[in-house]
Amino acid sequence: MLLAIAIVLGGCGDNAECSLAPFFDGDPVGHRDPLGGGFGEARAGRVTADDLPTVPSGLATWKEGDFVLANDRIALVIEDAGDSDLYDPWGGRPVGLARVEDGRMVAPNNFGELFLLTGRSTVITERVSVLNDGSDGNPAVIRARGKLHPLPFFESLVAIVYNDTYTDIEAAIDYVLAPDADHVDVYFNYALSRESDVVVPSTMHALMYTKRTPAFQVGRGFDDKLDKAAFIALVDDRATSWAYLPGEGVLDTSLAASGFLGSFGPGFTMGACQRTQRLHARIAIGPGLDGAIAAAAGARGETLREITGTVMREGALLIAGAHVHAHDGNGIYYSRAVTDDKGMFTLHVPLDADVTLDAFRRGDAVGSVHVGFDANTATITLPAVGAITVDINDEAGEPIPARVQVVPIAPTTLPSVPGNFGEEPITGGRLYVEFPLQGSLTLPTPPGRWEVIVSRGYEYEIARHTVDVAAGQTTQVVATLEHAVATQATQCADFHIHTSRSNDSGDDGVRKVRQAIADGLELPVRSEHEYVADFSAEIASLGAEKYARGFGSIELTSFELWGHMGVFPLTPDPSLPNAGAPRWQTWPTPEAPDTPFATLSPVSVFDAVRARPEAPVVIINHPRGSTNYFNYVGFDPATGIASNTADWDTKFTLVEVFNDSGWRANRDGLVSDWFSLIDAGRKMFAVGSSDSHGLASSPVGYPRTCIFVGTDDPQALDGSMVRDQLAAGHATISGGIYVAATIGGAGPGDTVPGAGSPLAVDITVQAASWVDVDAVDIVVDGQTVDTIPIMPGDADPANPAIRWRGTVQVQTRATGGFVVAAAYGDQALEPVHPGRMPFGVTNPIFVTP
Repeated sequence: MLLAIAIVLGGCGDNAECSLAPFFDGDPVGHRDPLGGGFGEARAGRVTADDLPTVPSGLATWKEGDFVLANDRIALVIEDAGDSDLYDPWGGRPVGLARVEDGRMVAPNNFGELFLLTGRSTVITERVSVLNDGSDGNPAVIRARGKLHPLPFFESLVAIVYNDTYTDIEAAIDYVLAPDADHVDVYFNYALSRESDVVVPSTMHALMYTKRTPAFQVGRGFDDKLDKAAFIALVDDRATSWAYLPGEGVLDTSLAASGFLGSFGPGFTMGACQRTQRLHARIAIGPGLDGAIAAAAGARGETLREITGTVMREGALLIAGAHVHAHDGNGIYYSRAVTDDKGMFTLHVPLDADVTLDAFRRGDAVGSVHVGFDANTATITLPAVGAITVDINDEAGEPIPARVQVVPIAPTTLPSVPGNFGEEPITGGRLYVEFPLQGSLTLPTPPGRWEVIVSRGYEYEIARHTVDVAAGQTTQVVATLEHAVATQATQCADFHIHTSRSNDSGDDGVRKVRQAIADGLELPVRSEHEYVADFSAEIASLGAEKYARGFGSIELTSFELWGHMGVFPLTPDPSLPNAGAPRWQTWPTPEAPDTPFATLSPVSVFDAVRARPEAPVVIINHPRGSTNYFNYVGFDPATGIASNTADWDTKFTLVEVFNDSGWRANRDGLVSDWFSLIDAGRKMFAVGSSDSHGLASSPVGYPRTCIFVGTDDPQALDGSMVRDQLAAGHATISGGIYVAATIGGAGPGDTVPGAGSPLAVDITVQAASWVDVDAVDIVVDGQTVDTIPIMPGDADPANPAIRWRGTVQVQTRATGGFVVAAAYGDQALEPVHPGRMPFGVTNPIFVTP
């Protein structure tokens, strides 16, 4: 019946314009029990709140009232029409998937986003409906229909590839699930009311948030540089994974950047005055990586060889949670499985594969066995290990949070596997980097000699212990950390932290907060791309309210057009798209189809942001670079003027001068920009933040902005208090060194009289003994007027953390000026934050006539 309707509706009209009617809709509700199908049945219908399982990350965007395709094996949720979260704003796309057991969705995938594109356009979804609810035993079908339109946020990247926007073309996306299938077919349907054919030069396949669930391709392993891949798998080992298969051709000509993964495939032609249907892609669903591989093989009609086995310890102890990697020993990677609570695994490889299996679990030596071309079972034995127990206390004997690192001492070596095996990255040369918050932990450790390094951020001394670990034995380390640096009434914030809520980070939010607290950061501020969020839930789940307070913000990204901006504070509103993210583009919707597709001026966006109830401030993040704000507006530090005056905002007062970098690295760059803005007559304050996207490479809290808030209790603060003190410049920047400066009691952000006359600046430089401090620069009116060497003998004998204290004489311009003090060292912050250079900078003290 549906085919007959499609044929009737597909005919050309008699008029000269050859107008085709829109695609028809199905049932707006579908099956009343879409998850209740048994063997040999697939269903489609709307989900209730009870149907949606909890996604551990908390990042799910599915909602009650969305649609689901389900059989007795898998489920794919399709968003209803209307405003949508993330980057595609129009609904009608997949927003989650899971396995089905006993009529329930289980082990949901930590799903990101899938773009379904025709050229650079997708469907402005007017209606989602059920074409077939599966009651007749046939495949269940869900349809999303509307007109095509260029995808916002994406236009600047691919407009040069696709000239035609296709905005006059009616389209429908059909999702089809067969009763016995482990995959969903995704069809594009087009109704072309043009009198000439339309040739789409290539098919673009595109996914977002691939850092969240790492990308895998058979043969290459975990590698997002696509190379003639039959499919790409998005892997969630702890739950359900999925594979994306192009409707034709392979995934090649890879576009991989910032969590976006795209590929071009063969083009196609829409016939003039015709309806065209084509298989765009298939979504194959299964448990873990190996389940996705097996589901993809089923979708392709391929037969794989199954290998089962057990991972055990010497002495017959079964090992749960070990990764078993299948490869050929020469760089070709096939699959990965995770052992269950009985130490058992199952994985699938090509029929002709010469297979070696490696079992890996952090803290264990690697176990390996060669199974060859035909064996179907294997037992992998891991050597015996010992353990290290670490107890961490402060000087009063109270347990405290800390960073714990375990580093091999030669000849001990790190057990490791190749990078394309997809093991979680860790800071180089470490067996562990862990963040216990309750003062103790136990770590399985291979026999050998190890150094245990315990730290608590920049205010504390570190403890280093060398231990010899024997098989079957537990070695205990007791670390007492001295609180060396006093920062009363001051709390430190990092205003630029990403997690897997951002498209370009794979970091779990809870672990990110653990690291922040372990490194002594009181105010971790979540700044996700295009999504308002905070760390309140993560802090509460850890029971860590004593140590930290979470505030909401966002990083406005403008998708590589006019830069990235932090907006602080913001309160997440789950009822709004992207929890209330400010809009910097406009686009049409089914309710307002005439809305222009346009990128707004940064000035208008900033003004709209400041008008919000939270009255947030705007921080210009990493302002330099070809697609960042200062370059976009043509800001010239020699004049303090921007050439693009229409887009130059005259109200911002905060610049992220230090982005995962220090004083000396920025002195001739962003520091000069900062001082130039002050010279141009603007009160401008520096912020230091990590821009952390990956814990293994960029730690939270280097650097940090330390704000004078009048209390050491994070729970005594609110967003407006932090905002006001930050906006007033009552803060310093610390990259391991803490610098205080006053003129007659006035500190950073304050204004004192006396321009043109000699003034005394009182300066104190503090740092723990493991932090290198070599000199302090005195900057007056943007120029370094004195560099004072800091020698070991300069430390206060009564308090060695005070590395230098003194009074210097300065004189600003008679018309008014400013004073900044900056201390620094030339030895990196080893072993806590490898590669980061120590520094500390005050915000300016202003001097008026």
